[in-house]
Amino acid sequence: MFNENSIKQIFAGAFVLLILVFTYLIIKPIFFSIIFGLILAYSFNSLNKLFLKKIKNPSITAFITCIVTLSLIAVGTWFILPTLITQVFDTYSAIQSWDGISFFKKTFPFLFTSPQISANFEALYNTFLSSTANITLKKLTTIISDLPTLMLKSFVVLVVFFYGLRDGDKILELIRNSLPFNKSITNRFLIKSKQVTFSVIFGRIIVGILTGLLTGIGFFIVGIDNSLLLTLLAILAGIIPIIGPWIVWIPVVISLFVTDKILAGIFLLIYGGIVVNVFENVLHPLFVSRTSKIETSITLIGIAGGVLVFGIFGLILGPLIMAYLSVLFELYGETKTQT
Repeated sequence: MFNENSIKQIFAGAFVLLILVFTYLIIKPIFFSIIFGLILAYSFNSLNKLFLKKIKNPSITAFITCIVTLSLIAVGTWFILPTLITQVFDTYSAIQSWDGISFFKKTFPFLFTSPQISANFEALYNTFLSSTANITLKKLTTIISDLPTLMLKSFVVLVVFFYGLRDGDKILELIRNSLPFNKSITNRFLIKSKQVTFSVIFGRIIVGILTGLLTGIGFFIVGIDNSLLLTLLAILAGIIPIIGPWIVWIPVVISLFVTDKILAGIFLLIYGGIVVNVFENVLHPLFVSRTSKIETSITLIGIAGGVLVFGIFGLILGPLIMAYLSVLFELYGETKTQT
């Protein structure tokens, strides 16, 4: 029933399957570290090529690029993280001391038509504050307890970052030879993939970060409390299309007017409405040409699904995966038309 060749094929298939299973188990805990390292390598590839023109040694230039990047991250973390942690706790304390129930009763009196409704709302509000505090403390405790794992994952990021810079062309060639398409389709897929990757990384992520930072400058000029925390929120909002930093600075403007800081409110309104918006609307087209532009709907779906599946990394991975899928459908449509 089974000859020698079929038995060998079964054992070979089982061996390959076993290797794939173990490879999956090894890569799974560091998957996001690998992806993050590759994204860093792609983002700083231009700087690495600039060094390569002067030094002509791929290993040395990749090492220098890694050192420069790590130095920037380390300096930024050293100065920003303590202040950010302080502002997070200050904000939490302010929310705890704020009489939110009275505010809602004055603002929306039609919702509190009976003592029972008021009591239910007060219980719900206090439960929300308590749950938020518990979740925040649990997250902080998890980060501290997982510090050794975090350091190991950071090392993986660094290794992938270095070899991604040094051997980027070899990795691209490996992908080119591994894709199950003919040479023409493969080349077109790689070109379009490069365009959409640039669109997501630079057109969405980098522009969002720069726009959020510019919004933060306005907060610092006006002297807003917890400006660093608000800047971080503006950066996250700036990455998401349609939403943008306005969802952060407009409530700040309103709070300035409510607290009788009229001049500061007017300045921030003009600054955000003109400077920030003009900066975003001018910078975005510079990074994203019409040929590489991704539909906003695809980006939004990618971000929403990506965050649910991958967490914070979904802000990048979600749009990228959806963009690559749209490229495949586009190439498939072109192929069907030609045939």
